[in-house]
Amino acid sequence: MRVAVIGGSGYLGALIADRCQERGHSVVALSRHRGVGTWEHQQCDLTAPGLGAERARAAITEADVCVFAAGSVSWQSSSTESLQVHDRGIATLLQLVESAANPPRLVHVSSILALGEPDKAVASDQLFVGQRFRNWYEYGKYVAEHRVRQSATRHNIVRFGPLLGLGYDAAIPDIRYGLPALFPMALAGYPIPITDGGQYPCYVGDVLGAAELVVDMAEWTEFGRTVTWFDPQNPSLCEILTRICLPFGKYPRIIKADTGRAEWLMRTLMRRIGTDANLTDYAHGWVDVDARADSEFTREVRGREGYIQQMSAAMAGQSWSRPQHIDVRYTHA
Repeated sequence: MRVAVIGGSGYLGALIADRCQERGHSVVALSRHRGVGTWEHQQCDLTAPGLGAERARAAITEADVCVFAAGSVSWQSSSTESLQVHDRGIATLLQLVESAANPPRLVHVSSILALGEPDKAVASDQLFVGQRFRNWYEYGKYVAEHRVRQSATRHNIVRFGPLLGLGYDAAIPDIRYGLPALFPMALAGYPIPITDGGQYPCYVGDVLGAAELVVDMAEWTEFGRTVTWFDPQNPSLCEILTRICLPFGKYPRIIKADTGRAEWLMRTLMRRIGTDANLTDYAHGWVDVDARADSEFTREVRGREGYIQQMSAAMAGQSWSRPQHIDVRYTHA
């Protein structure tokens, strides 16, 4: 089977390409930057008309399965930045898939954040439930999933929360965005104000388990399914930050605070004092998801034991300078 992986040089995408190749499939990875795997690579730009390259378009239309695993933009991105990828990019991809002589099946990697902030529990296959969106990233994810659902493609959709653990070639997630952006703050001993002390889930999962599930979906003959997957243990935000810090002989300084009522004020204050704005997106619970991946359509998918601690160990000896005046060198105690 020939599989085209859009976003094939990314943290999740490279691991999907690796798992596909390991199962004997022919893989072509499409991304803006060349990846490090041994599979075929083609340049692809989701913000460019027609994806920017004829070879990229041919790779999609000639594939048996197309996996859309791109779209890593900041939660603080503008409407233009977010919608260029999640709206225009997916629209171009869908047009190419639908125009192919033998249209490939599509696996769309979505996000739990596509559900925004609803005021009730959401089932695994729901999308519009009258929710509001806190940022353009969330709305972009919603628009992309909506486009796929409304398309004439043979598609399946999988939603993940934040993915952690070691990716292809022992890669760690980008700490500039999302949940990993909190790790330097926790390790530097910055006080972290969080509703209920972070005793709520944020639906993390091991990136390896996520990649295995995506490849399972690429091999399905059924289509029209939407599933949600995360770590069955579903650790709280407090537990995650603690697992990150303990290998370094530290403990996160979490302050119990009611951040939900004054989120707009919190964002303003954080910008002024130089604290990472990503914190506001994790400072209180987001959504109540009442279902995981449908076991009828997936084999048992398991992440690695201790995947958060493994990732923490891989961070040792590395250094990043944060623009918000946080400079941390990771060294185990």
